[in-house]
Amino acid sequence: MRHTLSLTLSLCLALLAGTAGAQTQVERQRPASARGEVSVDNDFGSVTVRGWERSDVLVRGTLAAGAEGLSFDGDREETWISVEVPEEWMHASGEEPAFRSILEVFVPAGSSVSVSTVNAEATVEAVTGSVNVTTVNGAARVASPATTVEVETMTGSVTVRSSAAEVKVGSISGVVGVEGASGSVQVETVSGAVSVQGAGLSSLQVETTTGEVSIGGTFAAAGEVEVESFSSPVRLALPPGLRASFDLRTFGGEIRSHVCAGTPLTRERFEPFRQLRCSTGSETLEIGVTTHDGDITIGPAGDR
Repeated sequence: MRHTLSLTLSLCLALLAGTAGAQTQVERQRPASARGEVSVDNDFGSVTVRGWERSDVLVRGTLAAGAEGLSFDGDREETWISVEVPEEWMHASGEEPAFRSILEVFVPAGSSVSVSTVNAEATVEAVTGSVNVTTVNGAARVASPATTVEVETMTGSVTVRSSAAEVKVGSISGVVGVEGASGSVQVETVSGAVSVQGAGLSSLQVETTTGEVSIGGTFAAAGEVEVESFSSPVRLALPPGLRASFDLRTFGGEIRSHVCAGTPLTRERFEPFRQLRCSTGSETLEIGVTTHDGDITIGPAGDR
């Protein structure tokens, strides 16, 4: 008992000691390649990465009072930025204001950027290389003409505005919005609304358990769209004259489609789903939607 109380007291004193000091202002800079790799690790607070036209990496901001320092290392091809924190912080909630370190990082626009956080918001802007964001609890926002974008989060909203040829989002809980992607988009989530507005999409995969799904924008002449939802409605707002084949299936929901108006629902033998299949003149763009209890609606773009 005495040993347990002693350990608890020591932990409390360590936490108090770590948060008792003053916040620290930091600003550091080093040369970097125009197309190098930059990694940023800040567990608590926020990270904002912006591309610029200079061949340098600049990091500035405020470190939490109890943070152990800022690691800023690497060479011209690779740069590592990390806020060092006491191990005890990782066992606390991590949401206390005293834990928050705020970083603003400027990188050559052509850099490939990787951001990792625990309880922190992450933003990446104006980067034309690849972008990777990983967070446990915190919003992630990417607004960059990146080559590829990948975001992994447990809890927190995800917003991607990018012309990237490949976008991947994995989420447990939180709203997901993707806008402007030009090639392939893959979204996997458990809970949270999903919205995808493509710009010539050739491949789209959305899997969700609960959370309304909204799909729109433009599509390539050939490709595949696959949407699976368990209990939430799925709506596709399609441009006029889209040539595609459709395969819509639901167990307990309703199917409403202006492109398949008048086509009767069918039920395959040994299949529990009701199905609506039709074509608007092309078999090279395939659009498939499957739900258990959610309604499926296909309407013209702009129609609510």
